[in-house]
Amino acid sequence: MGFVYLSQMSKVRTSAYRQTPTPEGLKAIEKGTLDYFDTEMYANFNTEVLEEYLEEKNKRDGFGTTKWKWNQMLLGLVIGILFAIINQYVGLKVGMIVSGSWYVAYLSAMALRWSPGEVNLSASASTGASMVCTGFVFTYPAIYLLAYSPKYEMNGSYLVDSSLLLPDSWALAGVAMVASILGGFLGCLYFIIFRRVWLVEDPLPLPGFEANIKLMDIAGETSKEGGMEGAMHSIRLVGISTAVVMFFTFLRDWPILGTGTYDAAGAEIKDSVLTSASKNTEWYDGADLMVPMSNPITNYTWLGFELTPMMGAIGWFMRFRVALLVSLGTFFTWFIVTPLAYHYDYPFYYPLDGNYHSVSQFSPIGSIMSYSYVARPMAIGAILGGGITGLLKMAPVFKTTASDVIDIFKGESDDAARKDYIEGKGWYEWPISHIPILLLVSLIGITLTFATQFGFFASFIFSLVLCLTTFALGAIAVKVMGETSIEPVSGTSFIVLLMLVLIFKAIGLSESDTAVLALVGTTVFGGAISMSGTVIGDYKPGLYVGNRPMHIMKTELLGIIPGTIVAALFAGLLSLALARGDLILYAPQANAFAAFAQIMLGGQTPWSLLIVGVVIGVFMELLTGMGTAFGLGMYLPMVVTLPMVVGGGLRDYWESRFLDVEVEKKGLSEKERTMKLLNTYMIATGCIVGEALLGTFLAIYYVLPLITG
Repeated sequence: MGFVYLSQMSKVRTSAYRQTPTPEGLKAIEKGTLDYFDTEMYANFNTEVLEEYLEEKNKRDGFGTTKWKWNQMLLGLVIGILFAIINQYVGLKVGMIVSGSWYVAYLSAMALRWSPGEVNLSASASTGASMVCTGFVFTYPAIYLLAYSPKYEMNGSYLVDSSLLLPDSWALAGVAMVASILGGFLGCLYFIIFRRVWLVEDPLPLPGFEANIKLMDIAGETSKEGGMEGAMHSIRLVGISTAVVMFFTFLRDWPILGTGTYDAAGAEIKDSVLTSASKNTEWYDGADLMVPMSNPITNYTWLGFELTPMMGAIGWFMRFRVALLVSLGTFFTWFIVTPLAYHYDYPFYYPLDGNYHSVSQFSPIGSIMSYSYVARPMAIGAILGGGITGLLKMAPVFKTTASDVIDIFKGESDDAARKDYIEGKGWYEWPISHIPILLLVSLIGITLTFATQFGFFASFIFSLVLCLTTFALGAIAVKVMGETSIEPVSGTSFIVLLMLVLIFKAIGLSESDTAVLALVGTTVFGGAISMSGTVIGDYKPGLYVGNRPMHIMKTELLGIIPGTIVAALFAGLLSLALARGDLILYAPQANAFAAFAQIMLGGQTPWSLLIVGVVIGVFMELLTGMGTAFGLGMYLPMVVTLPMVVGGGLRDYWESRFLDVEVEKKGLSEKERTMKLLNTYMIATGCIVGEALLGTFLAIYYVLPLITG
């Protein structure tokens, strides 16, 4: 068997991220002696030779190594549902979602002494439930902003009728929920097409996945030796850091101090402790360090640094390189695009009054306006250009997979002869033949669901666009996720929003119906595309621990249903609090979607800026191989990315200056080193959980009286 892999080396395609196999690893593969968690397995990640070897090994041995058990799935689901709530707050706060649920699921599974494969499956259930909420985080709140927020009022009226939304109605949330479940299923099954291409034949690196493999390796050891004490220590770290951060967030956000001023209803307006303490300062506001808006430099750029534990924790998980990679696009926006826009006094369309304005008319906040209406359309184009270029570069890799899919649709494939079915054993992977079946079910089901609130024809058009774009843009999402561990859900969703608005305007829908239908439709797309990219984070570790893809897919599909229900419920609460100004959250994507919808419905789609962005994305993809990641950073605010870069830098500094020094001095084993690193993961997870939980409680505090009253 080994000679097959060695012969394939002469045909290996060039790749920006494939590693060179080690001589020892090639020898072990040639002899067929390389096993899971061997040292040479770690040394040969992303070589293609190892992945091909393990794929065949899993097909041979993977039918008896791990069993699919309901109790393990239920634990993962409970954790995932909790994080479905937490992730919504995190996404509205920083414009990005990090799957902290994986680490909590890992700790719980390790405490119960489960095997590595069982850990992988339980964690997959948690990510399936926690990540499907993405569309409700990035797009859905834009509907509430257009219905309630004074920032989006146009000539004394709002674009969206608030009677469709909370606190008056749950109907729209119900439509989005049912359609998102079907869309999530579709996004998951589409990944079957990409799995072999980008996990086996041309493996994407997925930065940081190595830590997950090592943690499951440790779980395997503790399941034999007993590691309850270590697991409980890590759980205590999560609890302590969560409590500390919740207290800090309470001081920063919870309104407890009277201000002596009253709102229109006669209720006293209150401030948090930190907000009250910073009233007489110019460069400090609550927990934010920033250049004052009155400073002339804000015409050119806006520099800020938000002191939130959550952002530093996200950077810690990402590490410096990935955080910096995303931030390069941010630096390009704030140090090149916005200064040039002000210098040349660029005229842009302002949807609030329906006119064109020069950037200088908004002095001294010119950079804020050029960021919103110049840089962000360019960023959308960059994501599109980089993604399409990346797919064209990968065209040869898709050849075999594409022919398999075509055969399925033509009905010319034989289940017994396919790669997803092993004769005499059963399904190795979820049958690819189910894709056209689910495609038809989704097309009909989503059409009928939307038709309860909108016209049948418009609903059918959306359903058709969703099914096609989830496949095409899902490939882009998987590629970016595999390159950077960050998924460009909001960037690809902008493309779908652009398509839907143009289509609905062409068929004669009113502006209000177009806005609602396009944004709800984009919400559904966001959930679907999120699952296409998320599953790579579970499938890739599964390859190295011997799990069948069939079991992982089954787990992901199970998690989508409860995760979507919870996401739809809390999305309404958080969105209403955000739009009314009760929660001070950046919500960068939601605000961008609201502004972009207004611009397009005003008939002034910024085609020139989109085209410039496409050129930038193509150039960066050809130059670095990561043009979509660059575009992703272009529309993130500096106050978000800078703390992430610092968090990533601190981790690299801590590892090199303290951890590695201790390893060398004390002669710590690889396991001991990993456990020390895991302790920092637990603290970082607590930082995310603590701030998100307190923020969720605050949203309920503000919104519950509106619903019950």
